[in-house]
Amino acid sequence: MKAPGIKLTLWLSLAVYLLALLWQLPASVVWQRVAPSLPAEVELTGLSGTLWRGQVARMTVDRVDQGGLHWDWRPAGLLTGNIGLDLLWLPRNGQVAAKLLLGPGRIRLQDVRGELDAATMAELNRAPFILAGSWLLDVPHLDLVDMDHVSAAEGRLVWQGAAGGLPQPLALGNLTASLGHNDGWMTLDLQDQGGPLGLQGNARWRPGQAMYLDTRLQARPDAEPGLAGGLQMLGQPDTQGWIHWRAQLQ
Repeated sequence: MKAPGIKLTLWLSLAVYLLALLWQLPASVVWQRVAPSLPAEVELTGLSGTLWRGQVARMTVDRVDQGGLHWDWRPAGLLTGNIGLDLLWLPRNGQVAAKLLLGPGRIRLQDVRGELDAATMAELNRAPFILAGSWLLDVPHLDLVDMDHVSAAEGRLVWQGAAGGLPQPLALGNLTASLGHNDGWMTLDLQDQGGPLGLQGNARWRPGQAMYLDTRLQARPDAEPGLAGGLQMLGQPDTQGWIHWRAQLQ
Protein backbone atom coordinates (compact mmCIF):
# COMPACT_ATOMS: atom_id res chain seq x y z
CA MET A 1 0.00 0.00 0.00
CA LYS A 2 2.92 2.33 0.59
CA ALA A 3 4.43 2.09 -2.91
CA PRO A 4 1.43 3.62 -4.78
CA GLY A 5 1.30 6.43 -2.22
CA ILE A 6 5.00 7.16 -2.71
CA LYS A 7 4.61 7.15 -6.51
CA LEU A 8 1.65 9.53 -6.33
CA THR A 9 3.62 11.87 -4.09
CA LEU A 10 6.57 11.81 -6.47
CA TRP A 11 4.35 12.55 -9.49
CA LEU A 12 2.61 15.40 -7.69
CA SER A 13 5.95 16.84 -6.60
CA LEU A 14 7.24 16.66 -10.17
CA ALA A 15 4.09 18.33 -11.49
CA VAL A 16 4.37 21.14 -8.95
CA TYR A 17 8.05 21.58 -9.81
CA LEU A 18 7.34 21.80 -13.57
CA LEU A 19 4.50 24.28 -12.99
CA ALA A 20 6.81 26.40 -10.86
CA LEU A 21 9.43 26.40 -13.63
CA LEU A 22 6.80 27.38 -16.19
CA TRP A 23 5.47 30.13 -13.94
CA GLN A 24 8.95 31.60 -13.56
CA LEU A 25 9.86 31.18 -17.25
CA PRO A 26 11.59 34.42 -18.24
CA ALA A 27 9.87 36.42 -20.96
CA SER A 28 13.24 36.81 -22.70
CA VAL A 29 13.50 33.03 -23.21
CA VAL A 30 10.03 32.89 -24.76
CA TRP A 31 10.81 35.88 -26.97
CA GLN A 32 13.95 34.27 -28.37
CA ARG A 33 11.83 31.38 -29.64
CA VAL A 34 8.93 33.48 -30.94
CA ALA A 35 10.78 36.35 -32.65
CA PRO A 36 12.11 34.41 -35.70
CA SER A 37 8.58 33.37 -36.74
CA LEU A 38 7.00 36.85 -36.66
CA PRO A 39 5.83 38.37 -39.99
CA ALA A 40 7.39 41.76 -39.14
CA GLU A 41 10.76 42.96 -37.86
CA VAL A 42 10.25 43.48 -34.12
CA GLU A 43 12.90 44.65 -31.67
CA LEU A 44 12.35 44.81 -27.92
CA THR A 45 14.32 46.96 -25.47
CA GLY A 46 14.11 46.56 -21.71
CA LEU A 47 12.26 43.22 -21.75
CA SER A 48 11.77 41.97 -18.19
CA GLY A 49 9.52 39.76 -16.11
CA THR A 50 8.00 36.39 -16.94
CA LEU A 51 5.67 34.93 -19.52
CA TRP A 52 2.78 35.74 -17.19
CA ARG A 53 3.70 39.19 -15.94
CA GLY A 54 6.24 41.55 -17.42
CA GLN A 55 6.99 44.61 -19.45
CA VAL A 56 8.87 46.00 -22.43
CA ALA A 57 10.36 49.48 -22.18
CA ARG A 58 10.23 50.01 -25.96
CA MET A 59 8.94 48.06 -28.96
CA THR A 60 10.14 48.81 -32.48
CA VAL A 61 8.06 47.29 -35.31
CA ASP A 62 9.53 47.62 -38.81
CA ARG A 63 11.78 50.35 -37.37
CA VAL A 64 8.82 52.34 -36.02
CA ASP A 65 8.88 53.09 -32.28
CA GLN A 66 5.64 51.77 -30.75
CA GLY A 67 6.39 52.62 -27.12
CA GLY A 68 6.24 50.34 -24.09
CA LEU A 69 3.97 47.47 -23.09
CA HIS A 70 2.94 45.89 -19.77
CA TRP A 71 1.09 42.58 -19.46
CA ASP A 72 -0.46 40.58 -16.64
CA TRP A 73 -1.95 37.07 -16.90
CA ARG A 74 -5.70 36.63 -16.31
CA PRO A 75 -6.24 33.04 -15.02
CA ALA A 76 -10.01 33.23 -15.64
CA GLY A 77 -9.31 32.95 -19.37
CA LEU A 78 -8.44 29.28 -18.94
CA LEU A 79 -12.08 28.55 -18.08
CA THR A 80 -12.95 29.27 -21.73
CA GLY A 81 -9.87 27.57 -23.16
CA ASN A 82 -8.05 30.85 -23.82
CA ILE A 83 -4.92 32.58 -22.60
CA GLY A 84 -5.99 35.88 -21.09
CA LEU A 85 -3.83 38.96 -20.56
CA ASP A 86 -4.40 42.48 -19.29
CA LEU A 87 -2.42 44.82 -21.54
CA LEU A 88 -1.28 48.38 -21.08
CA TRP A 89 0.25 49.96 -24.18
CA LEU A 90 2.30 53.11 -23.54
CA PRO A 91 3.24 54.85 -26.78
CA ARG A 92 4.78 58.29 -26.48
CA ASN A 93 2.14 60.79 -25.26
CA GLY A 94 -0.56 58.12 -25.05
CA GLN A 95 -1.98 55.20 -23.12
CA VAL A 96 -4.30 52.34 -24.13
CA ALA A 97 -5.55 49.52 -21.88
CA ALA A 98 -7.12 46.31 -23.19
CA LYS A 99 -7.96 42.72 -22.32
CA LEU A 100 -6.55 40.12 -24.70
CA LEU A 101 -7.84 36.55 -25.14
CA LEU A 102 -5.81 34.14 -27.28
CA GLY A 103 -7.41 30.93 -28.48
CA PRO A 104 -6.78 28.47 -31.34
CA GLY A 105 -6.76 30.61 -34.47
CA ARG A 106 -8.51 33.50 -32.72
CA ILE A 107 -7.60 36.77 -31.06
CA ARG A 108 -10.17 38.69 -29.04
CA LEU A 109 -9.66 42.22 -27.73
CA GLN A 110 -12.05 43.51 -25.08
CA ASP A 111 -12.50 46.85 -23.33
CA VAL A 112 -9.97 48.67 -25.47
CA ARG A 113 -9.92 52.17 -24.02
CA GLY A 114 -7.42 54.98 -24.12
CA GLU A 115 -6.08 58.05 -25.85
CA LEU A 116 -3.40 58.57 -28.49
CA ASP A 117 -1.82 61.83 -29.58
CA ALA A 118 -2.43 62.24 -33.31
CA ALA A 119 0.66 64.39 -33.91
CA THR A 120 2.93 61.88 -32.19
CA MET A 121 1.47 58.88 -34.04
CA ALA A 122 1.81 60.67 -37.39
CA GLU A 123 5.45 61.50 -36.62
CA LEU A 124 6.33 58.00 -35.44
CA ASN A 125 4.70 56.37 -38.48
CA ARG A 126 6.33 58.86 -40.87
CA ALA A 127 3.07 60.25 -42.21
CA PRO A 128 3.59 62.73 -45.10
CA PHE A 129 1.50 65.41 -43.32
CA ILE A 130 1.03 66.97 -39.90
CA LEU A 131 -1.84 65.89 -37.64
CA ALA A 132 -3.16 67.35 -34.39
CA GLY A 133 -5.78 66.43 -31.81
CA SER A 134 -6.41 63.25 -29.81
CA TRP A 135 -7.64 59.82 -30.87
CA LEU A 136 -10.03 58.44 -28.26
CA LEU A 137 -10.67 54.67 -28.30
CA ASP A 138 -13.68 52.92 -26.78
CA VAL A 139 -13.92 49.41 -28.27
CA PRO A 140 -15.74 46.84 -26.12
CA HIS A 141 -15.20 43.97 -28.55
CA LEU A 142 -13.00 43.06 -31.54
CA ASP A 143 -12.47 39.48 -32.80
CA LEU A 144 -9.84 38.42 -35.36
CA VAL A 145 -9.84 34.91 -36.86
CA ASP A 146 -6.61 33.43 -38.25
CA MET A 147 -5.23 36.99 -38.40
CA ASP A 148 -6.90 37.55 -41.76
CA HIS A 149 -10.50 38.53 -41.11
CA VAL A 150 -12.73 40.22 -38.56
CA SER A 151 -15.57 38.17 -37.09
CA ALA A 152 -16.93 40.73 -34.60
CA ALA A 153 -16.43 44.43 -33.88
CA GLU A 154 -18.24 47.07 -31.89
CA GLY A 155 -17.19 50.39 -30.46
CA ARG A 156 -16.44 53.98 -31.28
CA LEU A 157 -13.39 56.00 -32.25
CA VAL A 158 -13.30 59.78 -31.86
CA TRP A 159 -10.76 62.15 -33.36
CA GLN A 160 -11.15 65.03 -30.91
CA GLY A 161 -9.92 68.44 -32.02
CA ALA A 162 -8.96 66.97 -35.38
CA ALA A 163 -6.57 68.90 -37.61
CA GLY A 164 -4.35 67.97 -40.52
CA GLY A 165 -2.39 69.29 -43.48
CA LEU A 166 0.84 70.96 -44.58
CA PRO A 167 2.73 73.12 -43.76
CA GLN A 168 0.36 73.68 -40.84
CA PRO A 169 -2.59 71.51 -39.77
CA LEU A 170 -6.04 72.95 -40.56
CA ALA A 171 -8.84 72.62 -38.00
CA LEU A 172 -11.39 69.91 -38.92
CA GLY A 173 -13.54 69.66 -35.78
CA ASN A 174 -14.48 66.43 -34.01
CA LEU A 175 -14.80 63.33 -36.22
CA THR A 176 -16.21 59.93 -35.24
CA ALA A 177 -16.19 56.34 -36.49
CA SER A 178 -18.66 53.69 -35.27
CA LEU A 179 -17.36 50.13 -35.65
CA GLY A 180 -19.18 47.10 -37.03
CA HIS A 181 -18.33 44.05 -39.14
CA ASN A 182 -19.45 42.48 -42.41
CA ASP A 183 -18.16 39.50 -44.42
CA GLY A 184 -14.80 39.36 -42.63
CA TRP A 185 -14.21 43.11 -42.68
CA MET A 186 -14.36 45.69 -39.91
CA THR A 187 -16.66 48.48 -41.03
CA LEU A 188 -16.52 52.12 -39.93
CA ASP A 189 -19.41 54.54 -40.17
CA LEU A 190 -17.77 57.97 -40.52
CA GLN A 191 -19.42 61.21 -39.37
CA ASP A 192 -18.50 64.76 -38.45
CA GLN A 193 -19.90 66.54 -35.41
CA GLY A 194 -20.72 69.87 -37.02
CA GLY A 195 -17.18 71.26 -37.27
CA PRO A 196 -15.32 72.93 -40.15
CA LEU A 197 -15.08 69.66 -42.13
CA GLY A 198 -18.28 67.99 -43.26
CA LEU A 199 -17.78 64.22 -43.37
CA GLN A 200 -20.12 61.40 -44.31
CA GLY A 201 -19.28 57.92 -45.51
CA ASN A 202 -17.85 54.59 -44.56
CA ALA A 203 -14.64 52.60 -44.51
CA ARG A 204 -13.66 48.93 -44.24
CA TRP A 205 -10.50 47.18 -43.07
CA ARG A 206 -9.16 43.71 -42.38
CA PRO A 207 -5.68 42.50 -41.31
CA GLY A 208 -3.11 42.61 -44.07
CA GLN A 209 -5.36 44.71 -46.35
CA ALA A 210 -5.56 48.37 -47.23
CA MET A 211 -8.32 50.47 -45.68
CA TYR A 212 -10.98 51.34 -48.25
CA LEU A 213 -12.71 54.73 -47.92
CA ASP A 214 -15.93 55.86 -49.61
CA THR A 215 -16.74 59.35 -48.35
CA ARG A 216 -18.32 62.75 -48.99
CA LEU A 217 -16.44 65.84 -47.82
CA GLN A 218 -17.13 69.56 -47.71
CA ALA A 219 -15.65 72.69 -46.14
CA ARG A 220 -18.26 74.48 -44.08
CA PRO A 221 -18.54 78.31 -44.07
CA ASP A 222 -16.55 78.63 -40.83
CA ALA A 223 -13.62 76.56 -42.18
CA GLU A 224 -10.22 78.08 -42.84
CA PRO A 225 -9.78 79.11 -46.52
CA GLY A 226 -7.07 76.52 -47.05
CA LEU A 227 -9.44 73.66 -46.28
CA ALA A 228 -11.75 74.37 -49.21
CA GLY A 229 -8.78 74.65 -51.56
CA GLY A 230 -7.31 71.40 -50.30
CA LEU A 231 -10.56 69.49 -50.72
CA GLN A 232 -10.91 70.70 -54.32
CA MET A 233 -7.70 68.80 -55.10
CA LEU A 234 -9.71 65.61 -54.41
CA GLY A 235 -12.46 66.42 -56.91
CA GLN A 236 -15.19 68.83 -57.91
CA PRO A 237 -18.10 69.50 -55.53
CA ASP A 238 -21.64 68.52 -56.46
CA THR A 239 -24.59 70.91 -56.43
CA GLN A 240 -24.79 70.63 -52.62
CA GLY A 241 -21.09 71.32 -52.13
CA TRP A 242 -20.04 67.73 -51.36
CA ILE A 243 -16.91 66.21 -52.86
CA HIS A 244 -17.02 62.43 -53.33
CA TRP A 245 -13.70 60.83 -52.38
CA ARG A 246 -12.76 57.16 -52.60
CA ALA A 247 -9.32 55.95 -51.58
CA GLN A 248 -7.20 53.04 -50.38
CA LEU A 249 -4.92 53.71 -47.41
CA GLN A 250 -2.09 51.29 -46.65
